[in-house]
Parts: sequence; C-alpha cells; structure tokens
Amino acid sequence: MKQYDVIVIGAGNGGLAAAATTAKAGLSTLLLERHNIPGGSASSFVRGRFEFEPSLHELSGIGTPEEPGMVEEFFNRIGAKVDWCKDSSTFRLIVPAKEGDKDAFVNENGVLVSVDARMPVGFEAFSRKLDELVPGSYESAKNAFRLAEDMYKAFDALGDGDNLGGIFKVLRYLPDVMRMTSHTLKEGLDALGMPKKAQDIFTTYWCYMGSPASRFDFLYYMAMLHGYIKNGTGIPLLRSHAMSLAIDKVIRDYGGEIWYNAEVTKVIMKDGKPAGVVINGEKEVYGKRFICNGSPNFVWTDLFDAPSIPQKQIKMTNARPVAAALTTVYLGMNKTKEELGITDYSVFIAPTADSDAQFACCQDFFSGYCIINCLNEIIPDCTPKGTSQLFLTTMTFGDVMKDVRPQDYKKFKTKVAKDMIETCEKALNISIQPYIEEIEIALPPTFSRYLNTPQGTPYGYMLDKWDSMIPRTVQFMQDQPFDNFLFCGASQERGDGYGCAYHSGEKAAKLTIQAMKEGK
Repeated sequence: MKQYDVIVIGAGNGGLAAAATTAKAGLSTLLLERHNIPGGSASSFVRGRFEFEPSLHELSGIGTPEEPGMVEEFFNRIGAKVDWCKDSSTFRLIVPAKEGDKDAFVNENGVLVSVDARMPVGFEAFSRKLDELVPGSYESAKNAFRLAEDMYKAFDALGDGDNLGGIFKVLRYLPDVMRMTSHTLKEGLDALGMPKKAQDIFTTYWCYMGSPASRFDFLYYMAMLHGYIKNGTGIPLLRSHAMSLAIDKVIRDYGGEIWYNAEVTKVIMKDGKPAGVVINGEKEVYGKRFICNGSPNFVWTDLFDAPSIPQKQIKMTNARPVAAALTTVYLGMNKTKEELGITDYSVFIAPTADSDAQFACCQDFFSGYCIINCLNEIIPDCTPKGTSQLFLTTMTFGDVMKDVRPQDYKKFKTKVAKDMIETCEKALNISIQPYIEEIEIALPPTFSRYLNTPQGTPYGYMLDKWDSMIPRTVQFMQDQPFDNFLFCGASQERGDGYGCAYHSGEKAAKLTIQAMKEGK
C-alpha cells in the first residue's frame, strides 16, 4: 500500500501553499479537497453575465517588481505566475453625520458627513493626508509606520522555527518591538500621541482582522497596515481563482497529487498519532505526516474519535472565541460605475468612526456598518460593456442566525441585502436598486456550508490581547496536536488573510520538510 510523505487536508490557501512547498521539496504529496475546485474562499462564481470575486477585497503583499511583497515573494519561491491589477489608493471612510454634530460638513457627494477620508498609498502621503484631516497627527503616524518596519524584521527573526533564538534577536536589536508586544492598538496610538479623530481613520482596517482597537495587537495591526500602505494593493486579473489554479499547477508540475471531490471523513490513528485518512467514508490513504487546512472546531468534532484528541487541544479550542462571520451581497449592474456615480474601489461606511463602537454594531445583524467595493475601479473590463459589479460586505459576531427560522430565511436575507444597499445609496447619494441585473446574497450559513467553519467565519479565532500573533508564534509548535500533524490557515498565528494563509501553509510545510530530513 502506498504511503505518502505528506497528506494535506483541504485545498484552501494554506493547504495549497503547504502542498506546493512539500511537492517542490521532493516529498510525495497528496492534497485532498472535498470540493471540485481549489481555493476555498479564493475562487470565483458566475451569475448571468457576471463573474464575481467571492471574498478578496484587496490583497496586500504584492509589492512592485523591484521590491516584491510577501505574497509575490511566495509565488516567486514556488514558481507560480499570476497577473496582478494594482489599486492606486487604499480606502475611503464615510461616517454620515448625526443630528447636532458640530463638525458635520457636506462632502463631494452632497451628503452631510462627520468624516470623509480618502487615503492615499505611501507612508509619507498617508501621514500627510491624515495630518490634513486631523492637524497634529503627522509625527505619530510616521512613528507608527517606523515601528511597522521593525515589526517585519521581528517577523523574520521569529519565523525561522528557532523561537528562542528569534526572541533573543528581537530583544537585542529591536527593543521597541518587544516593548510594544503587550499593548493594544489603542494603547500604542495613545502612546504615540495620535489624536482620537486621527486614530479612528487610522484604524479603519480593523475589520480585516476582526478585532477593534482596544483588543487588537498594536504591532500586528501596524504590520498589516504597512502592507496596504507601502506599495498599495491589488487583485488578480482573473479573480482569486487564478491564484488557486496557479498553485494547483505548481503542485502537479512537481509531482504532487490533488484529489478533488475527496472529503476527509476520518483520521486513522496508530500508536497514538495520525497514520492515515478515510476519504468519503470509504477509501483509506496512509501518510507519514499531515498538514490540515481545516477549522480545529470541525476537525476535532468530525475527524477524530474523542479519546484520541489531546486534552490541551480541547481546552485551547474552547478558550478561543470564533472570529467574525461575513454577509456579502454580490450585484451585477446594468450601468457602468460612472453612470452609477462610483468613484472609489473600496468605501467603508459606518455609523460611527470609532472601531470599538463599530465592533459593537456588529454584535447583531446589520446595524449600518458596510463596505462597498466596485471591481471595475481596478479591472475596468471585468464585466461586459455598459455594466459593472459591486459587492457589499458586513460582519457579525456570534450565532446571529439562531433565531431565524428556516421558513423565514429567504425573507430575512432579502431584508438584510436591502438594508445594506440602501445604506450605501444614502451614504454615497447614488441609486443602485433600479439597475440590479443579478444579485446573490451570502449569509453566514452560506459561508459555513462552503468553508466548513463554525458560524461561517473565514477568520478562524478572534485575535485578542491575550491571544495575538506574537504569543501564537512563540507557542506555535507547542500548540500543535501531534508531532506529525500540523494545522495551517486562518486558525493559526496570523489569523485571516490570503497572505497570512499562504505564510501558515508554507511554514507548516517547511517544518515538516525539516523534520523529515532530521528524522524527527
């Protein structure tokens, strides 16, 4: 019976990265995926005349040809080719004014707002724009970005598997990084003297990691923001499915096998650790080592018998709250973006500028917090001539669907979509509803069914002050369940994000390769 060197469970971003890395290293690799295509969230789907991007808002880490970012460096390492389309801006934040707001003004759309911030690419330009909007914020922004540069050096020191040696390097050469590791984003910006209104604009991207400023790690947020601001962002010309197919090709080119429509339904244990898997409840396949791109909640529930699960894993899983879930409305429009009045790719619309207040809004279903994206801003011909596509996203926390009866589901999701559309129409002073040709609405159950994650979260576990990237990185090996079974994906140290998932898969693969070489 054939025994693979490595069996990778799940062809999401993390699993694809892991399988490509082990196959390129010459290990016999089998990647198993329950769907008929790779990528998980990194895919696309067609409705009528429109091909939609399911999840990718904007990808940082592409960089430039002269200075490639983290994602492009990974694709270069494995030999995958993707054509990118770059975005020349970052985000626009709009907060409609409330009655009695003394700072309210009418913006370019003719809407009374308390905040309208359109932020540019580049540390200097971003800091100058922030200072223009909130005088006195320039120096604090520049110092924050300096710390972000140091954080990337700390990533390199801590990411080589030698955690103890990495910590000593950071302590010696990057003392400010260690000084800030225990502080939240709010605490860090307060220490830098950034005015509160500037902080509200500066922390707009909190939702990309699902934790507000009072709970999210200062340095990790700065590292993430660094990736978005330094050289801008982008998206694959042929949607994120192009990224998944490019990695699929690499795996096959290096002799790896990929089995689609192959759901792992059980892990076979031998001598106290994994020895194989059962596919679709029937076929047994055996391997020496395993990398799992699945949610630990479902892995422990569905794939393992209870007595074989390490107690530490049960405690750790129960201790970590599930992160945000998403609701997305995909719209195919029979008008161009110019005819609709769309002028930005990514607009964040919120009832308040404060990230903690926004987080509180997301504890229930839609309360006015919404992101609207227009893909035609980056890829003008992504839809047929005379049309455009929009996608609207909001996030929720907890089991927000528990009181929705099955018979009310369609009516409920239609109302949510209508509320989101009307919020965007009002905030941008545009008309959307009369020009909708295609609409698809994905609530948390949709994402749960497709991603096989609790409550449909693509984020894994919530990054919190006590459970952020640095503690997870230092504890990485101790947090793995068996010496031949490693997790990767959004549940791991860096949480959500395409680049984070690629990193986690590549890291798990490199540790696996090293262990096999050393016979450990």
